Amino acid sequence: MKQNDKFADVCNYYLFDGKMVIKEDELEERDITELGIIEGRNSKVASIQKLRDILKRCVVKSSKGVTYMIIGIENQTDVNYAMVIRNMLYDALNYASQVEGYVKEHREKKDLEGVEFLSGLTKEDKLMPVVTITIYWNSGKWDGARSLHEMLDTDNSEILEYVSDYKLNLIVPNDIEDFGKFKTELGKVLNFINYSEDKEEIRRRYLNAEGNEENRFSRDAVILLNECVKADIRITEEGEDKDMCKGIKDLMDEARGEGREEGREEGEDRLATLIIRVKESGRDIELMDILMDNVLRAQLYLEYNIK
Repeated sequence: MKQNDKFADVCNYYLFDGKMVIKEDELEERDITELGIIEGRNSKVASIQKLRDILKRCVVKSSKGVTYMIIGIENQTDVNYAMVIRNMLYDALNYASQVEGYVKEHREKKDLEGVEFLSGLTKEDKLMPVVTITIYWNSGKWDGARSLHEMLDTDNSEILEYVSDYKLNLIVPNDIEDFGKFKTELGKVLNFINYSEDKEEIRRRYLNAEGNEENRFSRDAVILLNECVKADIRITEEGEDKDMCKGIKDLMDEARGEGREEGREEGEDRLATLIIRVKESGRDIELMDILMDNVLRAQLYLEYNIK
């Protein structure tokens, strides 16, 4: 997600419904350290430091002019039930850092008086909007809270009216209705993750799509899928892209091979037992013919899936 094209793709999908508003060449990497200094009584100072996953400054151009904003991306392979508070703290620390930047600048210039001097800001000083987007790199639903109000131990609307809510900006593959709104292979990756628990759907979508461009994944994408949803797709040194159809076939061939081997071993044990029982019965010829006929059928099934 540090790659600018993927970062811009996520932002455009979530914030602008897939429209290419944020350009990858207009992204600027920012320090992922969010640091806050808290001054208490008797001049005691406490600090808090948090590390984000990714943070960039973006440019949004529209008919209303140019807006600069800070966007962070947090990656989750598991549900974090405290994610709302975590992201809210990240954003608050970033705003506090922006304020501190203005305060430091004014102190150096010594250009403030009166109430402006006390607050460290002028009425004209403005902050850049801060947005944090969380991506859930797993299949299934996100069953955690998506807002601060959901986490509070009250549903009293008279109280909640005065409690500022904080919304979790969340991308969950299971929630996405149109993966085509992504302009990079991110859409294909999230689509694969969405169906990763449904083996039949994976087979239907990818097994007979060999050579299809929509079926090709970069090496990085395959590594991500193997890590996040245990796709177990082999990575070869041949070329940069991986045909997912071939990867699915490899997995199925491997599973068939293991099944055949287990079937052979089990079949050999059962065959040996049956031969002993046939000999003990004294009806060698009649039962041996039936036995061999069924052994042949079993072999055809194991080798060629012919019943």
